[in-house]
Amino acid sequence: MTDGQHERRRYFRVSDLVGMNDRFLSDGERDLALNAQPTSLKSVLSQIEEQVTVSLLALKNSQPDIYHILDLFNQKINLAFGHGVAGNEDQGAQGTRACRVNLSACGIAFPCPEAAQLNQYMVLELTLYPSNMRLQMVAAVISCEPADSESASDDAFLIRADFVNISDADQELLVQHVIKRQAIQLKERREQAQGGESGDA
Repeated sequence: MTDGQHERRRYFRVSDLVGMNDRFLSDGERDLALNAQPTSLKSVLSQIEEQVTVSLLALKNSQPDIYHILDLFNQKINLAFGHGVAGNEDQGAQGTRACRVNLSACGIAFPCPEAAQLNQYMVLELTLYPSNMRLQMVAAVISCEPADSESASDDAFLIRADFVNISDADQELLVQHVIKRQAIQLKERREQAQGGESGDA
């Protein structure tokens, strides 16, 4: 794959429902986060997940039944193990909420109950579905606007943020997740369109 193709894959975006826990960082926490090496147990697990994903995709067309079984096992393992990866299960579970976001491998847009300042830093813990893989990343706010007033949510603001100091493994995991979610959503839209045409007939 060329560098240009890889860059385009990084910028694919998708509207997605994720589990989310977010917190603004103090200046001291920001400096620690920016100086930290983007490697962790999660990054190692992300690398393994990436290898599993590549191997599964190789089986998807040639042996779909085996692919389906192994994919289910992979999701089961991620679900069982993912809750322990966060380090403090109770703390992570208490602040996690289901959130509709716009997600790419480089950044995120999400509703938030409080305003954020330009260049303010946040720590975001995302749970990706259906794999239940958890990612913890630092993000810098690039814009904060009033949310759609017609929304029933209590979130008054829409925050856009870029990921910073993200590991290559975590970024590739996001790329794979976004591509997979796009494929599923396109398939659902095609099926809905075909169903509508059948109904009209």
